[in-house]
Amino acid sequence: MPKQAEEIMAGSLSGTMPEVCEMTKRIIMVSPFPGRMHELMRTLMESCFDVLVFHRWEHTEAGALQADLLIFDVSGSEAEDPVGAFRENLHPVHAEVPTLFLVDERMLAGGVGDGAEELLVWPARPHEGLHHVRRILRSVSAREAEGLESPPPAESSRDRLIFKDLGIDRRRMTVHRSGARIDLTKTEYELLVRLIEGQGAVRTREDLLNIVWGTQYFGGSNVVDVHVKSLRKKLGDNAAKPHYVATVRGVGYRLAD
Repeated sequence: MPKQAEEIMAGSLSGTMPEVCEMTKRIIMVSPFPGRMHELMRTLMESCFDVLVFHRWEHTEAGALQADLLIFDVSGSEAEDPVGAFRENLHPVHAEVPTLFLVDERMLAGGVGDGAEELLVWPARPHEGLHHVRRILRSVSAREAEGLESPPPAESSRDRLIFKDLGIDRRRMTVHRSGARIDLTKTEYELLVRLIEGQGAVRTREDLLNIVWGTQYFGGSNVVDVHVKSLRKKLGDNAAKPHYVATVRGVGYRLAD
C-alpha cells in the first residue's frame, strides 16, 4: 500500500482526520514570488479558506474570479506607490472586495496607499496573516449586519478626540492637524486613538497588541514599535523630543507632555 494511503488510513483509524469544512470563503493571492506564500496559503486552507495563487493579476485569469478577500504581495515592488497602482488596475467588480496588501517595512515607513488600506509587513508568521484575514472579514460582516439603510447617528462629543493641535473624527476615521488632513493606515489610526483615550496613561506594548491586533495575535510586540515609528513620521514627531507620542522605555508608550 502506498505510504500516503497508509497515513490516511492510520489517521482515520486513530480519529485524527481533519474536520470537514462546512463553509468556506475564497481568497485570491497574487505574488510575483508565490513560493514564499506557501506557508500562509497552507495555514489559510487549514482554516477553511479556499485559496488561489497567481503570479500576476490579469482580468482574463485571477481578475475574472469572484473572491471574498484579495491579498496582493507588493513587498518587493520598486514602484512609488504599488498599492495605488494595484487599485487603479482593479476591475470595478473587485473595487468593493476587501483587500490586504503585503508590504515591506520600508514602504510602511514611507507611507503607501491612501491611508485606508489594510497592510501587513511581509514576510510575517503565517498565523499573523491568518489573524489579519479573519479580522478583515469579521469587520466586513459586522458592517453588512448593521445595514446600509440605517441613518447616521447624530454627532456627539464622543465622535471627536482632541489632543494639542490634532483633531480626530471617529465617525469618519480621519485625523487633522491644524486643519490639514493626515493620512494614516487603519492600524496607525487605532494606535493614536488608543493613546489619546488613555489620557496620558502608559499603554504597554502587550496592551496595545491585545487592543489593536486582538488577543489571537501570535506575532511579537516589535510590530507595535514598527507602527509607532511610522505614525510618528506621519505626525512629524521626534522620538528624542516627542510632541505627540512618548516612549516609556521597556514598557510601552503614552501621550507626550
